[in-house]
Amino acid sequence: MKKKKEVPKASGGYIISNPEIGSSNENVQLLRIVLTKVETKIDFGYQATDFYDDGGWIKINPLTFIRPSGSSKKFILTNAYNIPFGPEVLQMNSTIGWRYFSLAFPPISEEVDLIDLIEEEFGDKNDFNFFRIKLNEKEKKYKIY
Repeated sequence: MKKKKEVPKASGGYIISNPEIGSSNENVQLLRIVLTKVETKIDFGYQATDFYDDGGWIKINPLTFIRPSGSSKKFILTNAYNIPFGPEVLQMNSTIGWRYFSLAFPPISEEVDLIDLIEEEFGDKNDFNFFRIKLNEKEKKYKIY
């Protein structure tokens, strides 16, 4: 009889609320990061832009990754929630539209202090690139039980 493979539970880990960021995209707010043994999940809020009459559109590059700042090790996006993978786009309905979405990556070590989230290496201001995201601010880090 084959032994059933157990899926690891997501319990345990940390939530970092409103982490400090070195630089980011104007229309996207990084709300929190959930670090567990199963994944690294990053939650965002997106405010439609008034550059377009209808608010524009959003998508995420399926090759988006996180990496410890100053490192070349990449953790490639494993899933996206409430935002399509490009080239498909989600059309906003107005310039006051708001969208919550989450990106999931493989788990990273608890010892990592800073990460970069890169949608497009050497991208422009429209890409969802965030640099020097702090993971160890004691007043913003909460243990998950």
